[in-house]
Amino acid sequence: MLLCKGSQYALPAHKIHKQCFQNAWSESEFHGLLNLPTTRLWMNEKGMLLCSHISDEMEILTFGVIPKYRHLGEGTTLLKQMFQYAKENNVQKIFLDVAEDNIPAIRLYEKMGFLPINRRKGYYQNGKKDALIYVKVL
Repeated sequence: MLLCKGSQYALPAHKIHKQCFQNAWSESEFHGLLNLPTTRLWMNEKGMLLCSHISDEMEILTFGVIPKYRHLGEGTTLLKQMFQYAKENNVQKIFLDVAEDNIPAIRLYEKMGFLPINRRKGYYQNGKKDALIYVKVL
């Protein structure tokens, strides 16, 4: 698992994202995010996790494991790498949002210590699905 820095990882991140999500982010979106000094990316050939780190808080921007590697511990591994980075960099809270019907992701987040704190009505799929907001206090 690598902590990847720089926009040269935009294409590989986009390719993984495209395999994970129906509405994948474009390579140019990843390029823009990876050019920001606050963005962190953990990635291997099985999945990726993209975060924003500002001061003592982080937010998971997107996180995906390629379908054939799901339920094999890859998501847990990515999250543990991010937690280690957070600990080493004095992060106090990590936030994320997840679609209300993404039960496997919700189970993983809760297993890893995230707690629900809010709901954004109509956040996903043109207003059809709510987002659940989670936080993990370190």
